[in-house]
Amino acid sequence: MKYGTKQRLAALVLTALLAFGTAQAQEPVSERDDFYLAVNGPTLAEKQIEPTEPSWSWFKEQSLKNTKILEQELHEIAAKEGSYAKGTPEQKISDLYRCAVDMKRRDATARQHLQDVLAPVRQAETTDELTQALLQVREASGASVFVDYTADRMPDSLRYAARIVPTETILSKYELEQEPHPGAWQAYKTYIADVLAEAGCPAEEAARQAEAIFAMEQRWAPAMLSSEERNDFAVLNTMYRRNEIEAFMPHMDGRRLLSSWKLTKEKKLFLADAAYLQKLDEAYVQDNLPLLKSYAVFRIMDGFAPYADRRLRDLQRAYTQYRFGITKSRSDEETASRMVQGLLPYEFGQIYMKDHCSPDAVRDVTAMIDEIRGVYRERLLKNDWLGEDTKKEAVGKLDALRVFVGGPAADDKPIVEDMPDVIAEADGGDLLRNIMHNAVLVQAQVHRLIGTDFDPDKWYAFQPQDVNAAYIPANNSITIPAGILNPPFYSPDASYGANLGGIGVVIGHEISHAFDPNGSQYDKDGNMKNWWTAGDYARFRQKAAAFAPYYSRYKVGEGLYENGALVANEAIADCGGLSVATEIAGCDEETLRDLYRNFAAIFASKMTPQLLLQSVQTDPHPIMQARVNGALSATDSFYEAYDVENGDGMYVAPEQRVKLW
Repeated sequence: MKYGTKQRLAALVLTALLAFGTAQAQEPVSERDDFYLAVNGPTLAEKQIEPTEPSWSWFKEQSLKNTKILEQELHEIAAKEGSYAKGTPEQKISDLYRCAVDMKRRDATARQHLQDVLAPVRQAETTDELTQALLQVREASGASVFVDYTADRMPDSLRYAARIVPTETILSKYELEQEPHPGAWQAYKTYIADVLAEAGCPAEEAARQAEAIFAMEQRWAPAMLSSEERNDFAVLNTMYRRNEIEAFMPHMDGRRLLSSWKLTKEKKLFLADAAYLQKLDEAYVQDNLPLLKSYAVFRIMDGFAPYADRRLRDLQRAYTQYRFGITKSRSDEETASRMVQGLLPYEFGQIYMKDHCSPDAVRDVTAMIDEIRGVYRERLLKNDWLGEDTKKEAVGKLDALRVFVGGPAADDKPIVEDMPDVIAEADGGDLLRNIMHNAVLVQAQVHRLIGTDFDPDKWYAFQPQDVNAAYIPANNSITIPAGILNPPFYSPDASYGANLGGIGVVIGHEISHAFDPNGSQYDKDGNMKNWWTAGDYARFRQKAAAFAPYYSRYKVGEGLYENGALVANEAIADCGGLSVATEIAGCDEETLRDLYRNFAAIFASKMTPQLLLQSVQTDPHPIMQARVNGALSATDSFYEAYDVENGDGMYVAPEQRVKLW
């Protein structure tokens, strides 16, 4: 289920948005045996995971700092509530915050909104009527169950096409197939039953329906995409003809759905997980009608829970905290602040840029990007396993790379506005009404994209306040937001080596994504196009394939090992970024040591056991200890800088060290 469907752009990012790696503080160790722990031991001993969070990392810490900065700005804006012109950022921020923090009004209004939305579902007596009811739900609230659509750029042109998106379950494929820890499945079923009870279902019937819902989702799990497939751009860009899409949904009446969504002119549509969609459709039969209705009620209630009354919100909150190992709830005020920042990211991004996007830092980092790109260019030209034709294409792609640093220009507004019309409480608004109202408006914006052209020169990845970075194949661009231009990632006062090991490796990481197994499928204009000769591509795939077994040997927790096949692309980017930063540092031992130490430092992290397991199963980034030690052990100059020898923990035989670019 989704609210406020948006255009989906595949992006290769520096770190997961939710999860970060883990390691617990131990006794001091040698840099030659475990460089990650040798550098980060004191930090890991000092830093604790906040009880309201599932993890700690420097990414997380800086993100929380940025959130606090914007929270102060929010309170200053909210203090003048009612004085702003309709539609201005200040009006939207102040009125939405008032709606979010006014728990009495939420308690008084949310359930009626939910009852109104759910009424058509409850009245349905056939699956045909249920389909019509769910179309009504979507039209009234933006909520979708079972299947929806969004927009994405065509793989071979600038045109936007529709992407069919089957609903994702709350638990991952892996959580459904194997219980993460004793009691996890029962806790989920209890949560489902509690939500159904809140919707008015008698307790015994709610428990029966919860069992049936969980069993149905477990039957779906084998058809879900694996984590490797979910991060494979070739899989994500699978397209089908309209009549094929319709045929995948005979019970849900695919033709009716596409016609109701006004997708009648589409010849081909994106669909990454056809087998999963067919599995959903198999369940959509008259004999399952009570189960399907209960499932729809549960998913709609769960989707709107964060914006609803306290009882429903707290039910979801308690289950989420249990699932991720969080021990304390945030205050209502902090929750409202974070929520409003998340709902109005562009508006807060513009606020952040006013005082936290230094022109000097942007110029400095842009110059570093030019330097790193220059090194890559020379490497490609001197490459000894690429033919001249492939080299020419690769260099052309590198030269055409778009660079975005800091934040979007004032006139570079999002193609989809998140909350275009915030209704003040004085005008009858409340939080859930605003969420539903704006979700419908967002869906209309997304629909208008279909058939228009993608603009490759816009800022797409992240907001200025985000502590992350990305490469987007669709417009062959890297994005370095202002939020990451802070210590330990970057500082104008840091040594050259430290900045190389921080933001320098980050930059190199993102550029490397242009030439990893995903990015390599795109040309300089962002089209999925094979620009490789057959022999060169075979050699490329052979070299890239070595990363999976290399990283799979790293133990990341009790009984847990890195999934090398899942993290290979990110590992390739890490090794590429570290390698190019090393080349820039040259033979200066002090610079190299600063570089390697800060590379290790920026990935210091701790997380709850629950989040660690989910990260191993679903996060395409190496867990941080494996991420740091794996890349350093593959870097020849690291051995010289720290006198690493055979027998040391960090030692890997030269012939086993992975290298690509």
